[in-house]
Amino acid sequence: MPARCLTALRPACAARLCLFATVVALSAPAGPASAAGVDEKPVDLEAAAVSFAPFSSATERFGGLEWRGGIEIDSDHENFGGYSGLVLSKDGTKLVAVSDRGWWFTADVAYDGDRLSGIANGRTARLLGPGGKRFKGNHRQDAEGLSAYGPKGTSGDLLVAFERRERILRYRFGRHGFKARPKTIRLPRDARRAKYNKELEAVARFGKGTQLAGTIIALSERFLDKKGNIRGWLIGGRRPGPIAIRRTEDFDITDMAILPGGDVLVLERRFSVITLAGMRIRRIAHKDIRRNAVLDGEVLLQANQPTRTIDNMEGIAVHRSPGGELRITIISDDNFNPVQRTLLLQFALAKD
Repeated sequence: MPARCLTALRPACAARLCLFATVVALSAPAGPASAAGVDEKPVDLEAAAVSFAPFSSATERFGGLEWRGGIEIDSDHENFGGYSGLVLSKDGTKLVAVSDRGWWFTADVAYDGDRLSGIANGRTARLLGPGGKRFKGNHRQDAEGLSAYGPKGTSGDLLVAFERRERILRYRFGRHGFKARPKTIRLPRDARRAKYNKELEAVARFGKGTQLAGTIIALSERFLDKKGNIRGWLIGGRRPGPIAIRRTEDFDITDMAILPGGDVLVLERRFSVITLAGMRIRRIAHKDIRRNAVLDGEVLLQANQPTRTIDNMEGIAVHRSPGGELRITIISDDNFNPVQRTLLLQFALAKD
């Protein structure tokens, strides 16, 4: 869901730490090969390095996370932006995102040593619906959540959660790329009864070696139960059923990702005229996740403008770096608004 109140918060260009890099000439897609009949297009990208703490740039540790670099991404392409879901390849060098206007975005991610440093080879195309047809109307193409279905990351199947006209679709993206046609994952009945624009926002699936293996977890943005907790659901697996996430400090859910051991990282967002834009990442223990549970967890990171470089943070992904670190990458949804930004920020999970 867009956070429209954020539109006046972009820092002035003079305050940026770096000038935009030279536009990269694109010559190859980052994902699977182009498919006939799909409106796949290249996306010229510009990238500028950012510091997460612009007023104390020497700081590297933020809560339970360590800074590993970030960039602001820009493009003149009419369909660039609005990214609400994110998946990275197993090695972190390929990126797949979905926008809330129903477009895929793929790109290559570059590193300078162990630091996120750039992006290139952008491609975009519309998500296809069942039968290979485009979605009709904005209410059907509001893609808000994205995750890998299995251990192959971007090379395997992907799950996409849609907020309006709530549904979860499974795409064989690794095999068919932008040409992939989805299969529908059946939702619990109460997952389709949320208030408008507060509905399904995040989706993920537990892998092998966990007590919830094969179970899909889906969370709403702000579909509250009678006690004010945010509703969610366990779908499939051995013990499907409702769950809830304890809502605190006016944060709403924007995405989630699952760590290798099964713990869940929940990305959250809030806005007020006092605190401006805020974001938070909570870690929910795998052992606590069960049907009818009300879940809470350790806050790994909480950040607010203007002391931290954030925007409307909506997508989160996890991968392991070549050096063995668990990396957490987050992306912002610019709402297709020129005063907001598309930020790609990366952290390592601290070892202590």
